[in-house]
Amino acid sequence: MTGPMDWITEPKRKIPVIANVDLLVCGGGFAGVAAALSAAKNGVKVMLLEKYGFLGGLVTAALVITTPPLNNGINREIGRRLKEKSVYALCQNSGGEIELNAIDPEVIKYEFLVMLREEGIDFLLHTYIVGSIMEGKIIKGVIVESKAGRQAILARMVVDATGDADVAAFSDAPFRLVKKPMTMMFNMVGVDVKQALARLGNWGKVRDLVKEAVGKRELSFELGVDREFGAPGVSVQKLVYDDEINVWSGNLLNMDGTDPRDLTRAEVITREHAVQLAAFLKQNLPGFEKSRVECTAAQVGVRATRQIIGEATPSMEAVMNEKFADTVAKPYANSSMRLPYGSILPQEIENLLVAGRCMSAEEEAMGQLRLIPVCSATGEAAGTAAALSLRQGITPRNLDR
Repeated sequence: MTGPMDWITEPKRKIPVIANVDLLVCGGGFAGVAAALSAAKNGVKVMLLEKYGFLGGLVTAALVITTPPLNNGINREIGRRLKEKSVYALCQNSGGEIELNAIDPEVIKYEFLVMLREEGIDFLLHTYIVGSIMEGKIIKGVIVESKAGRQAILARMVVDATGDADVAAFSDAPFRLVKKPMTMMFNMVGVDVKQALARLGNWGKVRDLVKEAVGKRELSFELGVDREFGAPGVSVQKLVYDDEINVWSGNLLNMDGTDPRDLTRAEVITREHAVQLAAFLKQNLPGFEKSRVECTAAQVGVRATRQIIGEATPSMEAVMNEKFADTVAKPYANSSMRLPYGSILPQEIENLLVAGRCMSAEEEAMGQLRLIPVCSATGEAAGTAAALSLRQGITPRNLDR
């Protein structure tokens, strides 16, 4: 029997280099796709890597399919394409504090492929990043593993859009590890929305219904039902199609999203609760009599893991009120929210930028900064900064701000 501290030594081996590109984007979610597109539009040779067999990140893998407005920068282009296909709709009767729009994840999977191909971007799916290639403090590429074995990809510049700051961590960039609630998302169809809302008033009342049942011991439910740490607990939103809803199945706390043991436990626990919650709604809420679970997310929704320590770490107050001299992202057309360049620039490591929820900001700000439009905006900024740095032959740290 081996223990957790046992070791083996691998023999030396040659790793084939399968590509050498100007910019390597690691991660194919909204942040990574935005980074790749913005760099390619600036004439850069780009390759993108993604671990799943589809693009879209947690939008498509974790069913995070309600979003604040996609109305600024590259988000405007994404929103336009979705509207043209009638799969971008304002959530009605949400009972929430911010405007949310529902999107169809299947359309995102395909539309992102179309957008990458239009710009001539090379991409590899089903590819895991397992290490960084370093020359001192300069990143030179990454090591990947797939069905083809262990391979290397070289690059003059790298954008880490993995969400978990995998590349930054492999490169020994400083970061902090954060634990936020995890949630299993699922979709239900066959819901008589009009009848359900006649009983509830708005979808926010579902939380009250569940809390009441838990209090009366009519429902055995051990996940967090209420809002906490920026997570909504049990929540429901109407989706694009008439009889379809998106369900947040409660908050699971104290899980490390970089630990496969914790992730395995999270998958089991949250799926069990998703089944319980769907059955409860079907049995107890008018309008759900003919409902069924259409699909559960491919993975549990992880809100935060590693966050880099960047050249800037702004507070929520600064993000909302300060006009940074080096502002690089303004995610929303009608909001004062801004982000400085230093938030996507890791300390110590050269030729590496980050985008998405692993950016640098104070923890209280990340509840807003991990949202989809912000991920896209930081990806657009990182891709543009990479392109400018390559054009000028300098590191991103030395780019004129």
